[in-house]
Amino acid sequence: MVSMAILLLQLPTVYGQSKKALKSYTKAQDELRNENVEAALVQLDKAIDESPDYVDALLFKADLLMEMGRVSEAPPVYESAIKAGAPYYVYLFYGRSLFENKRYEEAIAALERYKEDPKASKKYVIQADRMIEDSQFAIQATANPVDYKPKNLGPMVNTKAMEYFPSISADGRTLVFTYRDPFGEQQDEDFRFTTRESIDAPWTKARAVKGMLNTTLNEGAQSLAASGNVIFFAACNRPDGKGSCDIYASFLREDGSYSKPRNLGGNINTIDWESQPSISSDGRTLYFARGKGSTSRNIDIYTSTLSAEGYWSVAKRLEGEVNTPEQESTPFIHFDNQSLYFSSNGHPGMGMLDFFVSRKQEDGTWGKPQNLGYPLNTSGDEFSMIVAPDGKTGYFASDNFEGGFGDLDLYSFEVPIESRAQEIAYVMGKVSNASTGEPLTADIVFSNLDNEKAVLTEKTTGNGDYFSVLAANADYGLSIQKKGYLFYSKNFSLTNQSAEKAYELNVKLIPIEVGLSVKLENIFFDFDSYTLQERSFAEMASIKGFLEENPSVKISIEGHTDNEGTSAYNKALSENRAKSVYTYLVEAGIDKSRISYKGYGDTKPLAANDTEEGRALNRRTEIKITSVGN
Repeated sequence: MVSMAILLLQLPTVYGQSKKALKSYTKAQDELRNENVEAALVQLDKAIDESPDYVDALLFKADLLMEMGRVSEAPPVYESAIKAGAPYYVYLFYGRSLFENKRYEEAIAALERYKEDPKASKKYVIQADRMIEDSQFAIQATANPVDYKPKNLGPMVNTKAMEYFPSISADGRTLVFTYRDPFGEQQDEDFRFTTRESIDAPWTKARAVKGMLNTTLNEGAQSLAASGNVIFFAACNRPDGKGSCDIYASFLREDGSYSKPRNLGGNINTIDWESQPSISSDGRTLYFARGKGSTSRNIDIYTSTLSAEGYWSVAKRLEGEVNTPEQESTPFIHFDNQSLYFSSNGHPGMGMLDFFVSRKQEDGTWGKPQNLGYPLNTSGDEFSMIVAPDGKTGYFASDNFEGGFGDLDLYSFEVPIESRAQEIAYVMGKVSNASTGEPLTADIVFSNLDNEKAVLTEKTTGNGDYFSVLAANADYGLSIQKKGYLFYSKNFSLTNQSAEKAYELNVKLIPIEVGLSVKLENIFFDFDSYTLQERSFAEMASIKGFLEENPSVKISIEGHTDNEGTSAYNKALSENRAKSVYTYLVEAGIDKSRISYKGYGDTKPLAANDTEEGRALNRRTEIKITSVGN
């Protein structure tokens, strides 16, 4: 909004007043030009004492009070100006002052009064509508406050200096943040971190991040990869920078230190200001803020994806309902990859930057943002919020609470139920050659068994390692493939698995040889039926992929049952089940000359049939390699 004080410095006085009042008014303008704000107020009071209906002086004073943060003193001064005959547009500024004082009903009335005037500017009518919308939201929000009990992280983390922009690892036990001491010998931004033994344990003494990250220049607004192996961050005015601030990445080395930062390049960084990165839990999507500068009116959230070849795509504005013509900043993508938290003053809120969450839609766009509510959001600026792997613990920086240790401190709080992310767990392990122990780079696919969808697809590292973040409280199928190897299939449950401890699964892939068999862990049939359940489809896609990856391989699909029922019945059931898999693959495009099927009934048990566990092992579908020739 245009400053009234700035306008008044340029406009002639047009209302009647004494020469003495005019002289004081002119002195006030001179004092303000010299940035002597208090002296300007003294001169304005003299002018108003001399001429109480001096509209220009009243408006000048009211606007200065707003600029100085003395907002509670401004409304009566605007009211005096209006009574003295101030023009219609003053209702816009008066409405703002009422809003800043949480007098929302009165603010709406004043702003509607401005809009009713035929001379009202379309540009400022839009601003009035936004303030009316914010007022209406604030009335509802303050009448229905969320449960909010922020807790200071304590003296092991917070100091008399500034701690802000937190990020957290997928196990919830490492917290990295930006640190700045504006009164110290070295006043630039650096990174510190703190750890804890468990998610219920206290944080240890914060210390500087090791390696080549911290310099005499500013490093800030970082995002720690889920595994902790990479830190993405913003740095400004670097020799290799493309704009005022760029986004960089630094990699964890074997000695526990971080490497020399690498600029992420021109597909992400431009001549504009890029900052506040947040990396998805799979490490393949980067979210960040871009604008002309850190205080630009319009800042949007952008996103870029990492290709299989290791290149970042050209960044584009986030698709959906998140970005507005105003500011959207400090994005944080939760580990569930479905919940995006950010700050904005462009959506209905408490007035300035509020915390919001948007959910990813089926089409990949982002839905209508939800304000996290009052008093979590206030009439001031809220920024720099993240949510822990449990989906319900938030962290943010603030200087609004009594009992802090200095300037900005880090706090934790319980996220309102309706704004929580999904709790996650993580799976980690190594893929190697079963014969030689050599680590393998392989394709990994995790599928949710409840909705038959592939939820995560990735590759192991050059060392054969993988670190995968998945939603907790669900059952999954895992398929691992590499050309020349028998594919691996397993199902497992994360129902009782939290993010605090990894579900560890090391896999040994067997080189393809004639006669080898693999059990299809994720093929499911209804009881006493040979109709494939839908949750089998992800596994079927993996079998199809295996055959396409190894075009010279031929297989036999073999069905097996327990010994419940007659031998003839079991043989027919097992053969029909094997045939169902065969039919699915042929209809999916696999040449039927490469596939055969056979049912063995209960003739090849893996365990005794005298327990349910044994019978469950015997009910299975396998594929057997019958040929590897050309």
